[in-house]
Amino acid sequence: MDTQMTDGEINQSGSHLISIPLEVLLQITSSLTTPEYGNLRRTCKTIEASLFSSFSREFFTKRQFMVTEFSLQALVDISKSRYSTSLKHVIFGLERPILPNFRLLSHVGNGSNRPVLRNRLVQEYVSYLGLVNTGEDVEMLAEAFSNLASLETIGVRDFYSRSRNRDYPRVEWKSYGVSTYETETGSQLERIRQDLGAGSSEPLEQYISRIFINLFRALGKASSRPKSFEVILRQSSLHDHAFYLRKNTDSLIQPVLANLHTLFLDLNSQFLPVYVDGDSQPLQCPSYLLRQFLSKLPQLQHLRLNFHAYERFLCNNFLSWLAKPVSTIAPTSGAYLQAPPPVDLLNLQQLDIGMTSIEPDILVALMRKYQATLCIISFHKVTLWQPNLDTSGENPNLWIKVFYQLSKLDLKLRAINMSFLFQQLSEEHRVQEITFKDSRQPQLRKWAGPDVQSGLRDFQTFTTVVPIVVPILSDGDIADSDADDSDASMNDSDGDSDED
Repeated sequence: MDTQMTDGEINQSGSHLISIPLEVLLQITSSLTTPEYGNLRRTCKTIEASLFSSFSREFFTKRQFMVTEFSLQALVDISKSRYSTSLKHVIFGLERPILPNFRLLSHVGNGSNRPVLRNRLVQEYVSYLGLVNTGEDVEMLAEAFSNLASLETIGVRDFYSRSRNRDYPRVEWKSYGVSTYETETGSQLERIRQDLGAGSSEPLEQYISRIFINLFRALGKASSRPKSFEVILRQSSLHDHAFYLRKNTDSLIQPVLANLHTLFLDLNSQFLPVYVDGDSQPLQCPSYLLRQFLSKLPQLQHLRLNFHAYERFLCNNFLSWLAKPVSTIAPTSGAYLQAPPPVDLLNLQQLDIGMTSIEPDILVALMRKYQATLCIISFHKVTLWQPNLDTSGENPNLWIKVFYQLSKLDLKLRAINMSFLFQQLSEEHRVQEITFKDSRQPQLRKWAGPDVQSGLRDFQTFTTVVPIVVPILSDGDIADSDADDSDASMNDSDGDSDED
C-alpha cells in the first residue's frame, strides 16, 4: 500500500473490506504505516466510520503544534471538528520562523524556483512577527482552547519525539506544519541550539518565557481549566522571569493556576536573583518569581522540578525555602523586597526532583514537611552534597543515611523511584556514582508497595558507592587527574519519554 491508489481501486477494495470483522480490521491497521493507514480509511465511508474511534484516539488524543499562523489555524480548525472531543493533550514546540543570513539565504532553492521560495520565506517570517507582536497568537489559542471540552494537559517541548509506536523509530513526531514550512520555503525553522544564522526576532530566554505565560493567558481568556501543565525541555530551560504575573493579567491567570493538579518545570538560575529583607540585611533570593508563582497553586498534587544550569548554592537556597514550614511571622517593611513566605502545598502527592546537588538535611526536611500527603517520590540525577564533612579516612554512603532518616518519618509513600544518583563528600572530593546491588540496571531502582518501611530498608541494604579507581602512574606518566566530575556533567536532558 505504499503507492497512491486511484479512486476506482479504493472503492473496489472497500467493498471487500466491509465484510471483515472490526477486531480483525483493527489488528490489520496496527501493522500499517501512517500513509498506509490513511489509504485504508479512504477506501469507503463505511470503513472510515468503522475506524473513526480508533483513528481519533490514536492521532487526536495528543497533538503537537507551534506558534505560527498555519499551525495555530490547524489547531483552531481541529477544535471545531468532530475530533475536538478526542483532543486531551496539546503540546507546543518551540520552533519559530527565522530569516537566515545572506550566506545561507543563497542556498535557498535553485534556478527558477528560488524567488518563489524566498518570497514564501519572507512571507512566513513577516506573518509570524505580526502574529506575536499583535497578540493574535493568544487570541487564536484562546479560541481553540474554548472549544476543547476534553482538554486535560498543556505541554511545552523543545525536541522531536521518536516514541510514536506506529512509525517507530523512522519518523520523528514534529509540530504540525513543520514539513509544510520546509517544503514551501526551502528553509528550516529555528530550533533550540540549532544555529541557522542571524534573524531571530527576540532572545531565546524571552521567547520561551513569552510562550509559557501566553499559554496561561489564553487558557484564562478561554475559561479553560486543564489539570496538567508540563514543560519538558532538553536543550533549554525557564528563566525566573517566565513566572512574572502582571497585575492586569493575574486575575485572568489565577483561576487556571488554582485548578492545576500537575506542574512540570525545567529551571535555570541564569536570571539575576533579587535581594530580600533579612533582618534589615539584604539576602539573595533565587527564583523569587517562581516562589510567588507556586503560592498560587492550592490544588497541586504532582510537582516536578528539573534544575538545568542551576548553581548548587542557589538550588539549595530554593529547596530550603520549599522545605520550610509555613511562617506566621508578620511581613516587615524595609528598603528591600519582602521575601515570599514559605508555601504549603497541602495536596502534594508526588514530588520529582532532578539534575541538581542538594544537602542531605535539606532533602530530609523537604520529605518531613510533606510526609502527611506524599505518596510517590522520584529523584533523577540527584547528587547528595555534604560540605565540610569530616570523613576521617572513611568513605561514607550519604544515601544510606538519608534512607535511614526517611525511615524515621511518618511517610505514607506507595512508590520510590531512584535513577542515576551520586554523592560528593566535599568540594575536594570527586563525585561518586551510586548503584543498587539488586537491580538489573545498577543505576536504577524502583519500589512500590504498602510497606514503606520495608522499602526503605531495602534501599539501605542494596545502595552502594562505586569506588573511585585511582590509576597507578609511572614516573614518566603525565597525570590527567584534574578531570572535572562535578555535578555539571548531569545537566542534560529530561529522562522522561512520552508515548505519542
